[in-house]
Amino acid sequence: PTSGDVSLQTKRNGKDFIIPLAPPLFVTPDNCIDISAFIRSGENKFSVVHQSDMSDYLFVLHVHPPTPKQLSYLASCRHRREEWGKSMSDLCKI
Repeated sequence: PTSGDVSLQTKRNGKDFIIPLAPPLFVTPDNCIDISAFIRSGENKFSVVHQSDMSDYLFVLHVHPPTPKQLSYLASCRHRREEWGKSMSDLCKI
């Protein structure tokens, strides 16, 4: 759905979070919604909340290892973070 009427609600560190699902704010390079930042070891609870009739849709939580595109994106982020740290370190040596 693209109506903006669907969200995922959860808690992280005791704080409530609402993650828009339709349309999502962020998608992975594989066009999926990544909720891994909200997953912790042990029990995790989520609620899919909808504001309109969603009986024509099926919602699936699919757990998988990172895809090659996701790994590539993470490597790129890590590289930029390391380069930033190196630049700041070099700047402090001046």
